[in-house]
Amino acid sequence: MTGKGEQLHIRANRFLAGLAVFFCVLYGRFFYMQVISSSFYRKRSDMNSVRQIPVTAHRGLLFDRNSRVLVENKPSYSLFAVPFEFKRNRYTVDLKALTTLSEAQIQHILDTRRAGQFVPVRIKSNLTFTQLSALEEHRSDLPGFLYHVEPVRSYVSQVRASHVLGYLGEITRKEIEQNGDGLYRPGDIVGKTGVEREYDTVLRGRRGYEYRQVDVRGRETGDFDGTRDTAPVPGRNIMLTLDSGIQEKAEELLHGRAGAVIVMDPNTGGIYGMAGSPDFSLDSFAGGVSSRQWEQLTEHEGRPLLNRPIQAQLPPGSVFKLFLAAAALQTGSVVPETVHTCTGSFILGTKVYACWEEQGHGEVDLRQAIAQSCNVYFYQTGLVTGLGPIADMCRSFGFSQRTGIDLPGEQTGILPDASYLDGKYGKRGWTRGMIANIAVGQGDVLVTPVQLACACSAIAARGRRAVPHLVRAVQHADKRSWERVRPEFSEPAHVSAAHLQVIQQGMYAAVNGPSGTAVLARVPGMEVCGKTGTAQNPRGEPHAWFAGFAPLHNPGVVIVVVLENGGSGGGAAAPIAGALFREFFL
Repeated sequence: MTGKGEQLHIRANRFLAGLAVFFCVLYGRFFYMQVISSSFYRKRSDMNSVRQIPVTAHRGLLFDRNSRVLVENKPSYSLFAVPFEFKRNRYTVDLKALTTLSEAQIQHILDTRRAGQFVPVRIKSNLTFTQLSALEEHRSDLPGFLYHVEPVRSYVSQVRASHVLGYLGEITRKEIEQNGDGLYRPGDIVGKTGVEREYDTVLRGRRGYEYRQVDVRGRETGDFDGTRDTAPVPGRNIMLTLDSGIQEKAEELLHGRAGAVIVMDPNTGGIYGMAGSPDFSLDSFAGGVSSRQWEQLTEHEGRPLLNRPIQAQLPPGSVFKLFLAAAALQTGSVVPETVHTCTGSFILGTKVYACWEEQGHGEVDLRQAIAQSCNVYFYQTGLVTGLGPIADMCRSFGFSQRTGIDLPGEQTGILPDASYLDGKYGKRGWTRGMIANIAVGQGDVLVTPVQLACACSAIAARGRRAVPHLVRAVQHADKRSWERVRPEFSEPAHVSAAHLQVIQQGMYAAVNGPSGTAVLARVPGMEVCGKTGTAQNPRGEPHAWFAGFAPLHNPGVVIVVVLENGGSGGGAAAPIAGALFREFFL
């Protein structure tokens, strides 16, 4: 048996062993916290005494093709709140009087936009001098609030180009999820439309950080040591293909009308001018648009937020005859000398299809039919050619598909073929009369202005299809040189150069011949080629179209004009095109 003394000795040894283990664990924990995890806990400690403030990078500037500044930056004060500090403090001042936001509204903003408990959240932008003065006066009563300078957009040119340039806004949760690469965080200001959105990653730069000392109540007491501060990296500047003079002229000519204008280089796809009307002022978005302003824009009957050059889907009317002519020539359904007699109407079954010229055009060949826009000629030509070849040819010109322009939100239009008509009307539910309507750009066919500009460019460039674009060059980060954007090309239109030459001759006669429908686009001394269209509209006056290029030999520019409910293409759209041709060449 073990003696009593020995038992005490064993117990003492066990106690000492346990005590040793306890101190080893305690020492190990101290070592882990103070040595191994020292940087982690130092950061946690700093969070109680140091505030990290994101510094927004200056956004890249936008220039026109001649290096004229279109969009630059100006300083503006924004108000921020720290979620943790706001929640734990009780404010004795009237927050709504100082910030125009109630405590509940501020809390809602913090809940929906915060990136962390200690990361400041922007709650108000574009502070006025009066607001800033009031905040500074009550600074000691507002722990957890801070304000600092952020760059906002400034529009220094006479050019509006609101649909092209686009506006900025605070990023949404959905947008952050869609860009799951860590580039964006709540509160970031990003491009919402136009070039600002399409090239946001180029323009935005990279944020920096400043560190400020704060007291136990979250009030700033001064700068930190400065060693952790990181300077923001400015965004890169972009030179657009736009020409300010042409853009201003296009906007002036569209003022007070609903429609679109596109002025484009058929050889490269560069856009000299792109205007849509009605539009809106980008200045109203610079400091954040109010809910009232947004409602006015979204509820306006003219739909000013609609980017008509790339989103308006309209029947093209007689401009479509150019592409029917290409299909007819390529399939051999007609030759340039094929003659039809127009008596003012065409009878198909029991239905009469009228020509716009009630007295008729008499005997006309293909070139004359294009110049005089004879409906009867193209009714018959469309029926002979057939819906399939027409649709195939139009697809090769880019209809019913996006052009690839470097803007978000482009629409595709509609190019009806047998499959489409079967789906809409049922098999054998559509008639040859529908083909006759499609042949003159009516019925189910819809195009966008930019599609028509690209298709007309293919006619001008002997079938070559340049992809339209708005960015000409991007400046390198060193600000010393530019990287030019190389033109891109789609698959050429499936039509021979000889057949395109016939169509060009018809377009030349439309502007310069004695009976042409586009004579008001004529420019003395310049071989302008064009085609008008007057598209019937069941909801009002016809849409007026013009599509053309100049000069006939070695074309340098394509112009497309559409006026919604504008009336006659020859009377309303052609004069605008003529003014733009003069602006470009003279």
